Amino acid sequence: MQKIFPAVRFEFPARSVSLALILTCIAAFGTLIPALGFYQDDWHPVYYGYARGLSSIWELFAYDSRPFAAVIYWIAFPIIGYKPLHWHLLALSLRTLTVLFTWLTLRDVWPDHKREITWAALLFAVYPLFQLQPLSLIYTIHWTGFLLFSISIWAMVRSLRDPRRFWAFALLALVANGLHLILLEYFAGVELARPLILYLLLRDKEETFGRRIGAVFKYWWPYLLVLLAFGVYRVFFLPGPEKGSVGNQPTLIFEFFQSPLQTTIDLVQMALQDTIAILYSVWHAVIDPEVFAFTTPANLKTLAVVLLAAAVLFIYLSNLRFETADILKTKGKWARAALFLGLVMTILGPLPAWITGQSITTDNPLWSGRFGLASMAGASLVVVALLEALVANMRARLAILSLLVGFSIGWHVFNTNEFRHSWFKQTDFYWQLRWRAPYIQPGTALLSSGEIFPRMGEYPTAFALSTLYPKTQDSSALNYYFFSLSRHFDTEREDLIRGMRLRKVAYSSVFSGDSRNSLLIFYEPENYECLWVLRPQDAQIRVLPEITREVAVISNVDRIQPESPRAQPPPMEIFGQEPAHNWCFYYQKADLARQQGDWQGVVSLWEEAAAKGLSPGNGVEYLPFIEGFARTGGWETAGQMTFTADESARVMAPILCATWQQIEQDTPSSDGRNRVLGQIYAQLCPPPG
Repeated sequence: MQKIFPAVRFEFPARSVSLALILTCIAAFGTLIPALGFYQDDWHPVYYGYARGLSSIWELFAYDSRPFAAVIYWIAFPIIGYKPLHWHLLALSLRTLTVLFTWLTLRDVWPDHKREITWAALLFAVYPLFQLQPLSLIYTIHWTGFLLFSISIWAMVRSLRDPRRFWAFALLALVANGLHLILLEYFAGVELARPLILYLLLRDKEETFGRRIGAVFKYWWPYLLVLLAFGVYRVFFLPGPEKGSVGNQPTLIFEFFQSPLQTTIDLVQMALQDTIAILYSVWHAVIDPEVFAFTTPANLKTLAVVLLAAAVLFIYLSNLRFETADILKTKGKWARAALFLGLVMTILGPLPAWITGQSITTDNPLWSGRFGLASMAGASLVVVALLEALVANMRARLAILSLLVGFSIGWHVFNTNEFRHSWFKQTDFYWQLRWRAPYIQPGTALLSSGEIFPRMGEYPTAFALSTLYPKTQDSSALNYYFFSLSRHFDTEREDLIRGMRLRKVAYSSVFSGDSRNSLLIFYEPENYECLWVLRPQDAQIRVLPEITREVAVISNVDRIQPESPRAQPPPMEIFGQEPAHNWCFYYQKADLARQQGDWQGVVSLWEEAAAKGLSPGNGVEYLPFIEGFARTGGWETAGQMTFTADESARVMAPILCATWQQIEQDTPSSDGRNRVLGQIYAQLCPPPG
């Protein structure tokens, strides 16, 4: 039987590893790219570059202590523009190249352990610490810096492995070293692991420990000088737009001279907490029992991704063959060396964050994982080294690694999907706002009961709003701002209503306005509702949050103008193509027509929407059409809409009554009007007076 049906055996060659690493990155971060956009800190350079001009980007990054990061955007914006897709592809490419150069480096350090290095590289590609890959535009800086660091280490290793081209590789290593440091500080800490890598390279070339240390210093001192020069520049010569204005300052250094003992204790505590978070706590989030709640569709999809990725990886690695077998007698020695190097890199990675008073464990976990970027390669080495040391059976080790990588891929896909939802909500909001408000006078604040977008924040939303509308003057003024009422004005409602100055500084941009020139908004598309730009009369809408109803009296819709001073459409490159004209398009246009007193226009919009089979998702959205039909003599239709609105939301009576009372005051008496008014007053509310 074996001769008739021989066992089918296939192998993957060693040269396939690079492709496997690329596909792993795509699986974790690339599948949802077409549906992603801009988030949080992405909006800073978008606003500065698009609305204020490329020359202002230096000013932006000077406030963040990274002025030379502006060069990336000076080069990239003219080439790839402002389309989110392009930035996501760039960020993924930079991350993938970083993984590949790290793999090449480790393979050169341990050429006889290609299997272990491949495992570590696969885990590094998807290590579940950094959740902000979807912030493609702003983290292009970080991935460029990480790539330059990886190239520098790789070139340094190659300079020793290939003595004939020592100077070419050494020069490349030094240039890349200086560039990643001048760009941003994130990888300055892990630079201190460079002498340990040199020691691993030189340990077989020198007979005594003293000679090895001497050889290490011989090759390390140029990199040390570059690092010291960066430190002096960072502390004493960092350019800023004005004294004391820049962020990310090395506060820990100054604190050490004032209180050395307490500062040392704080540093040790941060190091222990962050190291535990990087090596241990991250896996709690990834291998979460909630993932196995099969009744939740999102969890079921995530688990399917996990199992599929793990199975494919297990099959691939089981059949991966290298040109030369690993030297088995050095396995224990490799595990010890890799564990030590990995721990050093893991611990040193967050050092720049600690020096600036930040850490992984004390800040928001969604955003603070970025402080451990430089630790991810080291942490991956630690995990693989522990597997080698603690799990004797090869297939068991392989199964564990495949599951770890699979769960990491699933975690990243699930996380990216959350950002996808956020972008859909953002673009829906911004297009609805432009339909409702073709232009808003500068100095207008948008107020909501709370934040309206996940993965955003207030000042990024302000930058997005100020990008949506054309900037009519070249200045540092931020034309619009977004405030969460519950966060800023919960105890200042009366002051807000009476009128108070609103001022916010976001980097070098300043918003100034008056609370009486604000627009109150309500936006909950999850309830199949459109964006509501509220009028003072809408304080009667009972479904609104209490703080919104109370403050709605200051909503000044006169800030909205039907045309822009510049006939400039929304920047579709940024916000995407105008969506199909759904119900919310007709509602927003009708609300704008109501503001202008164009009642026939309101009626026409209803008829056009009805012809397409579109209808309101909430009784509130009948209001402009009730007024439109009533004020054009369509009393029966207005009455029918009123009762339909009341049936769709039983809390509508107060605003419906107020609407009809205003209609009664503004329209002449007629049989049709009086008959409908009588029915409405009898069933919904008593007549006035």
